[in-house]
Amino acid sequence: MIIGRYKLHPIAESNDKRMNTDNENKILHFMDSHPRHTRIIVTDAIRSLIEKSVEMIMFWRKENPNANEADCISQCNLQMATCTAESILSLAKGIHWGYHNTFLIDIHSCASLVRSLYERAFIFRNIYVSTDNVLERDLLLYIWEIRGLNNRVTLKYVTESFRHIQHYDKNSVEELRRNLSDIVGRLDTTKSAREQISYAIKKNTSQLKGFKFVKDHERIIQFKSISLEESPQYFFKDDNMRNCYTYLSLTSHPSYLGILQFGQRYKERDDEKELVHIYLSLTYHLLSELALDFCNATTNAKKYYEMLYPFTERYIIEKTSC
Repeated sequence: MIIGRYKLHPIAESNDKRMNTDNENKILHFMDSHPRHTRIIVTDAIRSLIEKSVEMIMFWRKENPNANEADCISQCNLQMATCTAESILSLAKGIHWGYHNTFLIDIHSCASLVRSLYERAFIFRNIYVSTDNVLERDLLLYIWEIRGLNNRVTLKYVTESFRHIQHYDKNSVEELRRNLSDIVGRLDTTKSAREQISYAIKKNTSQLKGFKFVKDHERIIQFKSISLEESPQYFFKDDNMRNCYTYLSLTSHPSYLGILQFGQRYKERDDEKELVHIYLSLTYHLLSELALDFCNATTNAKKYYEMLYPFTERYIIEKTSC
């Protein structure tokens, strides 16, 4: 069980920090010396977590046939995360390049999937975990729904057969805005914070963002937007991870740097080490956090936390820190 080259969210820390560093260096040395064996270990850990998460989802769905919209979205989000993790594991097996005998790991495609998993984990945590009550959660949830529907509402060239769906989505957006107006009226906010919230509600965009309620005691004094580039500081405690989203984007986008890294990667044949140290480690971390966040934030799901915890990265960090 490996926690990765970078300290991915050190939940549990030993009082003896030097011992932690020594243990971490030993793990990193093993990973560098045995990348193929390490890949198998991390892959097995992710696979076990996927299986347990799917088992939990099936139990939860059976026990909650009449779940509300927020809980249904929560379990769909975790389902999609497990599917993405499965796809990452498939890519991690590597590919044969055409008819040649060259065997490659498609790192740049893997980076796109891990970035998608990261975005899913951040948006879910922002809506479901960072909020203090149901009103705040629903406010962020409805803004997120509006921006999702705006992808179809704002389409300019629409076929006649699609117009009725677009019209339905426009009505749904207006209904969500009315619900949001009621929620804002029930929150304790300053005038400036209320204006910031209203601006986010009325904005006709499909851009994904996180939001933070800045408070003075219990009163909301600012409604701060969080871009995906800024999001690591709200998601990771370790400064080493602050550029992780930017790195994933640089690797997966068709930029000059992406092309340059592609050439260097396969010339030096560090693709397997990069896969283990960054992409598989991040996948294990993100899926662990998503699964535990689901347990904490979803109605009637807390009882599954103890069942799932031993399969997560948090448990591994806890044990290696002792």
